[in-house]
Amino acid sequence: MFFAKSQNEKTGQGPSKPEHPETLQLLYPIFKEEVYRRRAAMAQIARAGVFFNVALSLGLLLFSEKLSADTALRYAATVGVTLLTILLIYQIIQEKSRHEKAKRQLITLEKGFGFFEMGRYIPNEALYPSEWRDRPKLDQGLVVMCLSLAGTATLLIFTIFSL
Repeated sequence: MFFAKSQNEKTGQGPSKPEHPETLQLLYPIFKEEVYRRRAAMAQIARAGVFFNVALSLGLLLFSEKLSADTALRYAATVGVTLLTILLIYQIIQEKSRHEKAKRQLITLEKGFGFFEMGRYIPNEALYPSEWRDRPKLDQGLVVMCLSLAGTATLLIFTIFSL
């Protein structure tokens, strides 16, 4: 199995072979699963928040004739919705940070296994495309999740003040 040159090899201190390559082979599926799990957690948090905001908006619209809220209660509800949305977005960002750390480690393992090398596993091709090696500067999924939460929270706040 091929592993990238270590600092010892680069400085001429002799080759450095991993003592336990099977450890790396065991770590790979663990990190891969962690990447998927963190991404799923981000989506689950966003779905729950969006569902809550939409359900509460619809509930308020359907039962608005039974509700009589004064202005102070409306502002308190708005503060509550805003704080909940901020906390959910913060939690999504925390999961994103953990996802990125696991993803970077996974890419390091994939580089070590030679998945991005031309001809290593498939003649004249790399097993993985080079785009998978680089992380995008902007995560579109994160943007969509945060905008969905903010948008449905705004909808809920408008619903609260329209009663």
